[in-house]
Amino acid sequence: MPSRPLVATLLALFIVITATGCATLPPAAQQYASFSDYAEAVFRHQNQLISQIMMLEAQGSPLDDEDLKDAEHAMFDACHLLNEYAEREADGDSISWLFKRRVQNSIAACDDSIREFEAVLAPLQHN
Repeated sequence: MPSRPLVATLLALFIVITATGCATLPPAAQQYASFSDYAEAVFRHQNQLISQIMMLEAQGSPLDDEDLKDAEHAMFDACHLLNEYAEREADGDSISWLFKRRVQNSIAACDDSIREFEAVLAPLQHN
């Protein structure tokens, strides 16, 4: 028969593992059916903005705006875990549940920073 501390530890571990699989959607994500749908939408939104920047640069648009650079840097900082997750998944690497949880906890801040970057970028697209 297992000792009480071992049973308590296993029970606590089971609760943590089960709870991390039930991530709730942040308020900005209520339109999505699941957290993974929200995360994918955030990732795609970020990629769309990066593509827009590359197209503007290819067209010779001046993008030397300090606010834009600061917002872009903040976006990359806030979204680095999501980007790392996508890279690991694309490479077929195994992803621990602890890392998944860290990514889940970072999505709302990533989404916010993407929206801030988009707001700074919008006026520059019309110049």
